[in-house]
Amino acid sequence: MIYALRKLIAFVFLGGMFWFIYQDLGNLDKPWFMHALGLITVAFAFFWLLIPSLVVHFRIRRRLAHNREKYMAWREKLGGAAPAPHSGRNPRLDLQPGERVWFHEKGTLYATGDAATGGSSRRDRPSDVAFPGFRGRCRRFQRIHCYMTDEKLLFMGKDMALSVPMADIGDATATPGGIVFGTMRDGRAAKLAFTFQNPLIAADVLAHIRSGRKNEQL
Repeated sequence: MIYALRKLIAFVFLGGMFWFIYQDLGNLDKPWFMHALGLITVAFAFFWLLIPSLVVHFRIRRRLAHNREKYMAWREKLGGAAPAPHSGRNPRLDLQPGERVWFHEKGTLYATGDAATGGSSRRDRPSDVAFPGFRGRCRRFQRIHCYMTDEKLLFMGKDMALSVPMADIGDATATPGGIVFGTMRDGRAAKLAFTFQNPLIAADVLAHIRSGRKNEQL
């Protein structure tokens, strides 16, 4: 978002500067005209550097507040109980005997390198609001289903199925718009970022699954 806003500001200011110079070509050698151009340049630098960052900052704050409000309502609805697995079974999912689905949501998947393949994707940059700090370009897969089970994260879309064992997931960081998963793919570190309607709820369910796995291993 910062990149797009800066492109817009540059277009507006440079277009306005061109128009200003074109309208007063006869004043190019006058000091006041040069001072005016200098002030326009300073104003451009101020808006280009500061305004996009402020817009993103306040949008992040608003989204975080919204997430916290919905998360507290969800916890209150549970009444102190732990999250429960889904009762239904999706025939598309290749689950092992006794494996349960705890969470399901549809969203957008971002993957670095070759962490995810297949399906329709394109090079993109994650949103600065949804995933602040997620730098660099990656591949974006839209209309992807994310399933959290006892054993794995399963990302499924048209002509795409990516299964990530829970044991291969390192850090799982909740952001204003989703969760960034650190994982190992073919012996190399990779990142997967998925958009969730409320990342705090998704992260809570994931933490419950992982704690249950640890208790089983003890």
